[in-house]
Amino acid sequence: MDVSLVSRVLWQRRVLRGRERWSGAELAAHQRREEARLREFAVTRSPFYRRFHEGLEHAPLGELPVLTKATLMDNFDQISTDPALRLAGLQAYLERPDAGPKFGSRYWVAATSGSSGRKAVIPSTAAEWSAVIASYGRASEWTGWPLGEIVTRLNALRPDVVVAYASMVRALAAEQAAGRLRISPRAVNSSSEVLTPEARMMAERAWQVPPFNVYAATETGGIAAECRYHHGMHLFEDLVIPEVVDDAYRPVPAGTPGTRLLVTVLASRTIPLIRYEMTDRLVLATGPNPCMLPFRLAGAVEGRTDDALVLPAARGGSIGIHPVVFHKVLDLLDAAGWQVRQEGTLLRLRCGYWPSTRYPPAPRASGRWSSPSRSLAGCRGMPAVIRVR
Repeated sequence: MDVSLVSRVLWQRRVLRGRERWSGAELAAHQRREEARLREFAVTRSPFYRRFHEGLEHAPLGELPVLTKATLMDNFDQISTDPALRLAGLQAYLERPDAGPKFGSRYWVAATSGSSGRKAVIPSTAAEWSAVIASYGRASEWTGWPLGEIVTRLNALRPDVVVAYASMVRALAAEQAAGRLRISPRAVNSSSEVLTPEARMMAERAWQVPPFNVYAATETGGIAAECRYHHGMHLFEDLVIPEVVDDAYRPVPAGTPGTRLLVTVLASRTIPLIRYEMTDRLVLATGPNPCMLPFRLAGAVEGRTDDALVLPAARGGSIGIHPVVFHKVLDLLDAAGWQVRQEGTLLRLRCGYWPSTRYPPAPRASGRWSSPSRSLAGCRGMPAVIRVR
């Protein structure tokens, strides 16, 4: 056990708890101060940022250029504020089966899965890594219970807390309803995927506790999480500055889904992340904040913009169909999982089903079933040819 890291995380959690009692003015002052420190550090220590932000030293954050994942990885060695950190060395370290816990005895290294097309690699010092862990700890603490281990033998361990992808929360809830899973978690955390109303309802029925939605990324750490009131996810605005924007990087108002999220990670120093682009569709909540936390609420994360399917529109041209449309329909099936693949105007729908379920799986009696073709027509898209496999 790294006692020093544990001590840092515990100290960070105490600091974060104190910030949760801030006023809006205190939070805004903190953001201005930490943003200025981050930007000054980046242009001083990073050759890339000296060029990237040249002439923009006094510009507001919203006027700075956007850092995409492709730009980050193409310029990694120049972005790094440590000349000893090179992408090739980090990638070789990640591929070694006998690699130690830290790169160069100093850096914890995280990598994304590459599901969006390209992997990002983020090294972190002890200070940065403890801030990431503390951000996850905040999300777990808001459920009211400490984070438990996530393991496959849930029946044997009977965890107090279950943390899983939204699709796995749904699958585990179905197993619980079928009697094959017999656990009584006091909190359920869902992350990394869209938590649909159907999945939320299944989890609450299975365990009599509402699931807590958590929004985080490998590159940034925790971004937002629900508190015990479940009125939306509170943005961790003391740790990140989030900007919900459209395809032209223009801010969108609360209640309107953005097509991009730009995240400035205030504690990032090794690899400064300033207006880092994430292709997630986030909706800022409208209306008052019902609890005492000073952070804004995100109403929903609707998934990635680049996961949308492009189909012919009913009135000509084309229209993007977001995965949330399919979630609303297909999550009503009594199926273990589903997959939609586009081949021209042909959509192939593949459903996995539980051994006890007849095939093809039928809609749950609790849901209002609408066929995928009918739902696509409701989005002004031409009903595509759908083949079920």
